[in-house]
Amino acid sequence: MAGGYALLLPAALLYGAFLLVPICQTIYLSFTRWDGLTGSPTWTGLDNYRRLVGDDRFSGALLNNFKWVAGSWLAQGFGLALAALLSATWIRGRAAFRTIFFVPATMSLVVVGIVWDFVYNPNWGLLNNALRTVEAGPLATGWLSDESTAMPAIIATANWTYFGFAMVIFMAGLQDLDRSLFEAASIDGAGPMAQFRHITIPGLRSQITLLLIVSFINTLRTFDLVYVMTSGGPGGSTEVVAYYIYSLAFMTRQVGYGAAAAVILTLLTLIITIVFLRLRERD
Repeated sequence: MAGGYALLLPAALLYGAFLLVPICQTIYLSFTRWDGLTGSPTWTGLDNYRRLVGDDRFSGALLNNFKWVAGSWLAQGFGLALAALLSATWIRGRAAFRTIFFVPATMSLVVVGIVWDFVYNPNWGLLNNALRTVEAGPLATGWLSDESTAMPAIIATANWTYFGFAMVIFMAGLQDLDRSLFEAASIDGAGPMAQFRHITIPGLRSQITLLLIVSFINTLRTFDLVYVMTSGGPGGSTEVVAYYIYSLAFMTRQVGYGAAAAVILTLLTLIITIVFLRLRERD
């Protein structure tokens, strides 16, 4: 028994030093006022949390996060459609297609953001040039400089990196489905859509719940794409909570207030994760 604990000790020390200690420090700082550079933190109690309640910028950033969550569901639906298509035996080159579609999921979000920033360029970007080529020039716009299109453009970029991951998860679930259920449904006269609705979707409930959890966590803590592509603009239309925390702590030197926002974001992520895990266990 002692030998087992001794083997766990190095990992436990690293876990405590690089995760538990920073979490405790952040919680402490959330009850203080500090610029992060001079002097010592000044204890302010719950003042930072009271301030967050009436902070329109924080609530707007949180709303953008939930818009991002809703947008990520499109990637899951697309991933499911691809998984069902590539699971068909009549598709040739399925392995190659799976690899091609999964490649974006392996790329760094910083690199993805830089590449898609070029794609969305209003003057010589690939998207606007493609629209002009097909004589849809009036649709060409400054995708990242227009408040009405900036958030959808970033969500589309995020979905490009996410749908391949969803596809792989759904394909693993499809392989575990009992084929006899489809054969019985076919004999009873159920068509492909009826089989998909009443057999495939219920059979993939565990994978759907898993992807919902992953998408919630990833989108609530998203930062990279916003930082690289828009820096929260234009007019705060793409600002998310993680970027707001960054701007508070490192740009305006409101470390205590930024720590309070980080604690709220962490608690929200934890609560949502627990809810989905409970639903998954019940299923």
